[in-house]
Amino acid sequence: MTIANVDVVAPRGRSGRALARMQFALVAVYVVAIGVALGRAASFSGHLYLPHQGDEFTGSADLWPGLWAPTALVMIVVIGVAPWAAAAAALVAGTRLLTAGMRSSAHRRSLIVGTVLAALVAVSSLTPPVKALLSWLLD
Repeated sequence: MTIANVDVVAPRGRSGRALARMQFALVAVYVVAIGVALGRAASFSGHLYLPHQGDEFTGSADLWPGLWAPTALVMIVVIGVAPWAAAAAALVAGTRLLTAGMRSSAHRRSLIVGTVLAALVAVSSLTPPVKALLSWLLD
């Protein structure tokens, strides 16, 4: 009985490139949503600040009139759901990075960077400023 030689290089399509790109896309969408929300708050106050429910600048204003209404819904979904998706992607990427085939992959570094960024998105969603921003959007 003979045993075939096993190649430790990851099979084609399993290099982690798609997972890394998904992580980068999640991080980019999350950062853009946070930036748009902060920019919208700044348009009411005249300066960049962290809005909260009932503040003096946006407490009685119609924040999302007209065409802004769908944008607000998208931002609420992104800021609320993207951290969970980023945490799941970081867990999947973490287990993928532990495999033998990933050690020799050309996309290992991009997957490591994407995993770190996705973990930062997940952790940032637990901070009080992001929670305040999300509650302001929901108000």
